[in-house]
Amino acid sequence: MTRLLVLRHSLVAQDRKTKMLESISKKEMYYGGIAKQIWNYAEVGYQETKSSALLQETLAKEGFTIQKGVAEIPTAFVASFGEGKPIIGILGEYDALPGMSQDSTADQKTIGGTAGHACGHHLFGTASAAAAIAVKEYMKAN
Repeated sequence: MTRLLVLRHSLVAQDRKTKMLESISKKEMYYGGIAKQIWNYAEVGYQETKSSALLQETLAKEGFTIQKGVAEIPTAFVASFGEGKPIIGILGEYDALPGMSQDSTADQKTIGGTAGHACGHHLFGTASAAAAIAVKEYMKAN
């Protein structure tokens, strides 16, 4: 009997995962556009005002409450939805690195006075927002 319960639980978890991934896939172009905007902003840490505002706006449109200026960092924020349990935290970063080129080439170039997304944080921040929205949608539906 235990094996049957474990198998059933595993199938339910897989179905939930599939539904959440489908939810994100339906908005692939939308999220891709957000990532591209953050890529183009290429703002260094603690100065990523446009990137932060874009992610805040995206989450607010989805019904999240936004707390700005967390830890006295003007570009840091917490987006919250619902109350009670479970409490789920998702970290997102959206800063670029100073001196990096935005060229899409195989070799890494540095350019003084510019910033670039050498670590993929334009994707990280967007994917974190997308994941939070997918979790919210799943929780509302279930």
